[in-house]
Amino acid sequence: MKENEKAMHGVEAMHDEKLESVAGGYYGQVISSGSFSSQTGTKLNLLVNWSATVDGNGQKSLTVTVSATSYSLYAAGLPNGLELSVNGMTYTATPYAINYGGNSFVANTLGSFTVPNVFGPATITASWRFNGSYSGAWLGTITASGVASF
Repeated sequence: MKENEKAMHGVEAMHDEKLESVAGGYYGQVISSGSFSSQTGTKLNLLVNWSATVDGNGQKSLTVTVSATSYSLYAAGLPNGLELSVNGMTYTATPYAINYGGNSFVANTLGSFTVPNVFGPATITASWRFNGSYSGAWLGTITASGVASF
């Protein structure tokens, strides 16, 4: 399309900054991602997946998804039972309840957090107040810690 046709039809390319204000938004480019997990000594552990993005203005965000990995598991979503700490800042959420009676080893999502304007490397600690028994072992709060390098 020629320049004068663009003006006539009101068509123009949108820059990333402008896309951020459009419904649905612009989430930025993933610059790094990774995962780590807890080691409870049982088949029930926390799996933490993270990804860092940067937007058109250079602002970095960190998205962290916390899941419980296990075989059959039933767990209530205790209010504020999921906690995330990123570089010393703490965030809480009520985790999703888990009702899984299968025989396969699976990851059930407990919750997800997006932390804006974060600087890396970021120290991440996720904690889930399970407060129950699994495979005959009592597990109170399950914690997983790691570093997101970006």
